[in-house]
Amino acid sequence: MDLILDMMPDENVIFDTIESGKNNEYYQGHAEHILRNIDNVDHYFHFVNTILKNYHTLTDEQQTTIRDRMGLKPELVEKVVYKEKVVYKKDKKDKKAKLNQWDDY
Repeated sequence: MDLILDMMPDENVIFDTIESGKNNEYYQGHAEHILRNIDNVDHYFHFVNTILKNYHTLTDEQQTTIRDRMGLKPELVEKVVYKEKVVYKKDKKDKKAKLNQWDDY
């Protein structure tokens, strides 16, 4: 798509209005043209911030594709879980010696 846009002049009339109901390549061409005309990082930031305004309306698959393209990785939060071990001790005072009455040898 970049090669095609490079061959077209910058003052192309096709980029004046965006029509609805066109194929995906049409909108991709508009986006490429806009990106070529952005000249500094601040403008790019505000452009992307505006475009991603409706990010939550995309499907999970589309959101994953965008996250992968942007290089986002999920943040790992280290969580410490303490397990308490309960130990019961039997008092020897309460326990008397028992006779084994079941073995008859």
